[in-house]
This record gives sequence, C-alpha cells and structure tokens, in this order.
Amino acid sequence: MLFRIIMIFILAALSFGIVSAQAPANPRLRGLDFTPFQDALTALTVARMTAIDALVVNVTVPDIQAAFAAGTLTSEELTVYFLARIQMYDGLLHSYVELNPNALDEARAADQARAEGKATGPLHGIPVNLKDNIETVAPMHTTGGAAILLDHVAEQDAAVVTALRAAGAVILGKANLSELAGAISMTPGFSAVGGLTVNPYDANTTAGGSSSGSGVSTSAYLTMVSVGTETSGSLIYPAMINGVVGMKPSRDLVSCAGVIPLVRFQDSAGPVGRTVTDAAVLLNAIDTVDVDYVAGLDANALNGVSVGLLHADLLSDVNSVVAADEREANIELIVNGLQSAGATAVDVPLAALPGTFIWVVFGGLQNDTMGYLASAGAPATTVSELQAYNNAEPEQRIPTGQGLLDFAVSTPVNAATYEQFALAFRQMATTALDDAFAAAG
Repeated sequence: MLFRIIMIFILAALSFGIVSAQAPANPRLRGLDFTPFQDALTALTVARMTAIDALVVNVTVPDIQAAFAAGTLTSEELTVYFLARIQMYDGLLHSYVELNPNALDEARAADQARAEGKATGPLHGIPVNLKDNIETVAPMHTTGGAAILLDHVAEQDAAVVTALRAAGAVILGKANLSELAGAISMTPGFSAVGGLTVNPYDANTTAGGSSSGSGVSTSAYLTMVSVGTETSGSLIYPAMINGVVGMKPSRDLVSCAGVIPLVRFQDSAGPVGRTVTDAAVLLNAIDTVDVDYVAGLDANALNGVSVGLLHADLLSDVNSVVAADEREANIELIVNGLQSAGATAVDVPLAALPGTFIWVVFGGLQNDTMGYLASAGAPATTVSELQAYNNAEPEQRIPTGQGLLDFAVSTPVNAATYEQFALAFRQMATTALDDAFAAAG
C-alpha cells in the first residue's frame, strides 16, 4: 500500500496536478527586479501598449517578424511590452523566478543588427524565457527553484541557450518550475525560489509541472515562447493545462548539456508556444539537426491518418482536472476535431507499466540531481544532506514540505541499480508502445 501511495505522489509531482493550486502564503525568495527597465516602462504609453496588443495577440512568430520588417514594431518595443505585462500580472501568476537585466540591451542589439541587414533568422529579436533548470551565465542565476541554489551562477550557458543567442533571440528571464523538476514538494508548480505558479484561467486549478512557468508565461502573454524540460509529462502537461502547445522532442534531438538533470535517461528540453508554428520555430533554433520544421508544416497532414485514442484511460484517469461526467463529452470533441482534420480516431488499449518508475526517479534524484548540486558547490551532496539543509529553515526552504525527498532518503538507490532500472523501464515502455501500435494497426 505504501508503494502505491508513493507512486501516486511521484506522478503527481512530476506531471499530473492533483494538488489544489491554492497558493500558500509564501513570497519569492528573490523578487523580480524591474529597475533596469524602469525608464522604458515609464515611457510606454497606454496607446502604444494597446497598439502592440493588436500586433501580438493571436499571431505567430513569423507574423511578428513581418511586423519587424514593416517597421510597425521593434524588438525593443516587444520586449518592453512583455516586461510591462510581467510587472502587471506576474505578482499573481509567479511564472518567473528572475528577469534578465540585459533583456533590453539584447533587444536593442537585435534591432541594430536588423537595421544593418544582419538578422540571423526567424527567432531574431523574439523574446524567449527559459525554465530555471537551464543554465545561464551571469547576471542570471540557475536555481532549479531550490533555496540551496538561490545564489548559484553557472559558468557557461546551456547548449540550448547558446543556440538561442546565436539565433538572435532575446532572453527575457527564467521561468518558475516544480522545484528540482518535481523532486521535492508534492505541490506541482511550486518552488521555494519562485513560489506557486498559478494557472491564469483559474487560480484553483493546477498549473501543472514541472514546466509550470513555461506554460503559464506563454499562455498569459508574458513571453512569446519558452523552453521547458520534460522527464515524464512535465512539459506537455503544463502546456496542455494552460492552453498552449508543448512538445517533448526525442531524447538528444535537443541537447540537455547544461540542464539540471532529474533522470538523464529521459530528460529532454523542448519548445512551448501558443501555436504549432511557434513551437516549430523555436525547435528549429534549439535542435541539433538541420531540419526546417516550419517549412514542413502542412494543414492537411492528418488526412487519412489513424490517430490512437486512449479512450479507456481518459475515462478512468483519477488525476484528471475534468469531472468524470464530462469526460465522454470531451472525448467526443477530440474525435470530432480529429475527423474535421481528416484523421480517424482509433481506440487503443495501452498496457499498464509496472511501478518501477519510482526507483528510476529516486535513482535519478540521488545520482544525477545530487551530482549536479555537488558540482555546483552546493552545501549538500546527498539526499540526506539536502533534507537536513531544508529542515534547518523549513518555512523559507520547504514551505510546502518535502515529502518526495523524504521518501527518497528512506529509499536508497545506487548508481548501478539506478541505471539498471532506468534502462529496463525504457525497454518496458518501448515494448508497451510497440504492442499498442501493432494491436491498433
């Protein structure tokens, strides 16, 4: 029974938001600093804000590039627009843990390069934020949302950040997340550094995790696009629950070099955008292959395609935010939507996997995550030491508890066992999916 309880807790923290999103009375450990932008924010008039709204709402990154080219919008104006919205709304939403004090300088540099005919591509001058488990050099920090890393500054940018800078993107700041990718608290979307990320549609509905800040900031127009990360549902779930598009790329299609790991056998960084087009533009900039995903988009791509529908799973999902008596109606909407796109929905049974994923997560936390903390010079190199560190100042460091970490402390998994479980779980998942596809045709 205890095993089953622990498994439910793990899944909740890593992906499924089963805990109420009522915000605990906790401030950010580091407030957002708007000082570097104050003059620009003061100069932004209501009339210009309204005009930019008309250029930005319900459009894609290519549309923004067209506005840049036409001279109706600049990267500097767009960056100030998002900063203004962050200042207005993020006190409630907590989708950011830190702003990049150089964001306006980067935007001005992008505008200058464009004026000189040196724009570097579709993402040039586009504001982007990054989940705060993705390393960025000073003056920004990389905290993973954990108090123990509050003052940690990475020595170099993560590979995805290097790619974004090369593409001319403007780094707006760091997005909130479930602390250490969901390995500490059983409250999805909560971190000690950033507080609880709040769903912009309904404060009583979860924002999901662990890429909660990416989903919320993109949905609420506090950035154009965001880079999140996923281990098990932690990018696609918060994207879905906040009404935006998330994609988990195949492992290593986007480099995870410089990303605080949870399970190195599964971790993947990926795009979050308000449209499929925007997700494709962002993926173009951060992937490791030379593929133009935007050029490959096709409105008729689903014509004649059979799409697997996990009908039974959707009806029985105890973690669903949709009431049981509404699920069949929602499934009907899905089927109708697929049919209108030319696809055929096929009910697919998917075999349940054994509960060994818990050992994968505990092994990843104890070996991969704690290995990162050790290399970062944190004053804790084991889960027991991290537990003790947090317990020393619980109101500040673990205001929503650390139930998952407590379970990990009582469940040691060494490096060899961890690798064995991780690879075995990957093979079981592969087999289950292969069998599902084969059975459904």
